[in-house]
Amino acid sequence: MRSAALGLSLWLFAQAAYADVNRLVDAMGIPELISAFVAEGVESGNSIDESFLNGQGGDVWADTVRRLYDPSRMEAELRTIMTEELDPDISEQALLFFESELGERIIALEVQARQAFLDETVENAAKASPAARGDNVTDYLVSRDLIERNTDVAVAAQAAFLEGMSESSGRNDDTPDMDQLRARTLVNTEGWLRGYNALAQSAMTDDDIAIYTAFWETDVGRAVDDALFLAFGQSYTTLSYALGQAAGRLLPQNEL
Repeated sequence: MRSAALGLSLWLFAQAAYADVNRLVDAMGIPELISAFVAEGVESGNSIDESFLNGQGGDVWADTVRRLYDPSRMEAELRTIMTEELDPDISEQALLFFESELGERIIALEVQARQAFLDETVENAAKASPAARGDNVTDYLVSRDLIERNTDVAVAAQAAFLEGMSESSGRNDDTPDMDQLRARTLVNTEGWLRGYNALAQSAMTDDDIAIYTAFWETDVGRAVDDALFLAFGQSYTTLSYALGQAAGRLLPQNEL
């Protein structure tokens, strides 16, 4: 009986922890952010088609891109990894902020900015705005080390894509200079992050931004950030590798 009771207690504890992480994922607007990421990813499939497949990917390539950029799968992966990585106490404490009035308002603004960035005109205007180089944006990016961390994720994903393409095609002549790749990605990443956060912060007060920045500098904020970057990084890298494999299988057709 004692063993059964212990097993039931552990199961209930695990279910409670999973529920808290699910609430946190929802409170942080991650499903909506994933949807925007997927929309951009499907669009970027056209660029891959032109760059690597000579525009001959056709319906096979388009269907492959849509299948790999499955928001339900990505969301499920992210929830699972974050549940494994986040201590239940951390999730509970993080929810105190993200389910607060200020937290909900900030997340709504971030989601709106992310959706607006699907419009290239909006993105370019935000990146060129003076606020993108302002102290509020800079302090926020530095507090979370967002430029370096997002660059690391992007470079790893690009490397995984090329590795997958090389393995499935048998070609290894597309290996880039990784230092140049990272330098170029760093510049693009910083520009995007500055514009996006300038747009998101445009409807926040200085006090709102200061409180939000301070949250990410706490032990709770850092733990959430670590779990989030790990989850997204793993999912994005796996996706990119599969995308590369699919592209590599189509390469011989384009060389005939």
